[in-house]
Amino acid sequence: MKPVGIIGAMGVEVEKLKGRLENCRESVFAGRSFYEGKLNGTDVVVVCAGIGKVNAAITTQLLIDRFDVESVINTGIAGGAHPGIKVRDVVISDVVVYHDMDPRILAISYPHLSEFTADPALIERAERACDARKVRWMTGKVATGDQFISDSAVKADIVARTAPCCVEMEGGAIAHTAAANGVPFVVIRCISDNADNSADMDYATFEKLAADDAAAIIEAMLQ
Repeated sequence: MKPVGIIGAMGVEVEKLKGRLENCRESVFAGRSFYEGKLNGTDVVVVCAGIGKVNAAITTQLLIDRFDVESVINTGIAGGAHPGIKVRDVVISDVVVYHDMDPRILAISYPHLSEFTADPALIERAERACDARKVRWMTGKVATGDQFISDSAVKADIVARTAPCCVEMEGGAIAHTAAANGVPFVVIRCISDNADNSADMDYATFEKLAADDAAAIIEAMLQ
């Protein structure tokens, strides 16, 4: 069977998963370490993408080309952008958009989409995994841009234009690349801050906790 690709933006997001792999094998492409092995009996490839859209797109394409993954799960942390979302809640993508690009321009090029729709089966598995872990979750829109949002006015502008549940820096590029290759995907984000003027402080406090929560949800999805 084809493996499942699991992408995190930073080392803290994938280190726990890497440590759980059976028969772990490392390959390096374009400066990225890809870890193959079994997680809860499922063949997976775990990789740290690096921060930002370009790094995320490069890593996703390598996963697809080099490892022929059947699907892509992007795990990590994000800033909350919905009034019902709290720190350490989870957002599961149904739609992923860019908040720093005009969607009309985006749709001109293949795959001619202004937004990217996650795979329903992967969404359902993520929701069940959150329920099993007794984690508060919300399925909704994820907005991506090359900016750490820590200003309330900037957040308000993004919310007015895109109405997301959370904001982050990689999911859109991963979804875009997966869609261009016809590969199912889902983005799962644990909330580390509220993407406002307190974000820097909250992020430093909750980064590792939120990343651990994300890893635990991935493990539950593969059981």
